[in-house]
Amino acid sequence: MKSFYISILLLFIISCNTKQANDSKWTEEEKDLTYKECVKYAMDEKQMDIVKSDTYCQCTLNMLISDFENKEDAEIKIKNDNSLRSMFEACEN
Repeated sequence: MKSFYISILLLFIISCNTKQANDSKWTEEEKDLTYKECVKYAMDEKQMDIVKSDTYCQCTLNMLISDFENKEDAEIKIKNDNSLRSMFEACEN
């Protein structure tokens, strides 16, 4: 279960380039689900309050949208490359 949360977290952290975000193939449903999973992870595992978890998850979602084609692509790549997980650390500050 923890690896699932980490995968979701990674999905959130990959978006800062607005051009790529506009070309995203992410559906609204994927974005909503990823955001909700991130908030749950941030509050349960990282023990963030609701405001901090919202900020953190918006940041991670933006990163995910810019760096991966869709939710499935992000989950697969993050699962197969542990180094990608560190990208979300920038959103913790």
